[in-house]
Amino acid sequence: MRRALHEDLLRDPRAAQVADDVAVVTSELVGNAVRHGSPLDGGLIVRWRITDDEVSVEVVDGGTGGAPGHDVAAYDADPLATSGRGLHIVQTLTRRWGSSLDAEGRRTVWAFVPFLTEPAAERVSA
Repeated sequence: MRRALHEDLLRDPRAAQVADDVAVVTSELVGNAVRHGSPLDGGLIVRWRITDDEVSVEVVDGGTGGAPGHDVAAYDADPLATSGRGLHIVQTLTRRWGSSLDAEGRRTVWAFVPFLTEPAAERVSA
C-alpha cells in the first residue's frame, strides 16, 4: 500500500514534493488502525486524493469492535516508551487531521498534507 501510494504521488509534480511526508502519515494511521481498531471485513480501507493544494488521506477500520469509541488524539508518551509518538508526527506533517465514527461503528482517520509553497532550500533554517 505504501509503495502504491508513493508511486501514485510521484506522478504529480505538486504531490511528489510531499510524497515522503504523505507516506509517513499514512503508515502511522494504518499502524494505529491495525493496533487499535477492529478489522473491516478482514482488512482496512486506505484512500488518498490529490486536490488543488494538498493530499488527503483516509484510513477506515472496523472501529473498536462494539466497545465504546474513544477519541483519536496525540498524547505525550513516556520518554522511555517504545511507542506513542505517531500522532505527534501526523500532527507535525499535516495541515489538520481528525477522526469520525459512522453509524456502523467504523472509524475513519483522515489527514491533509499541504503542498509545499517554497523551495526546499528556503525551508532549511540556519
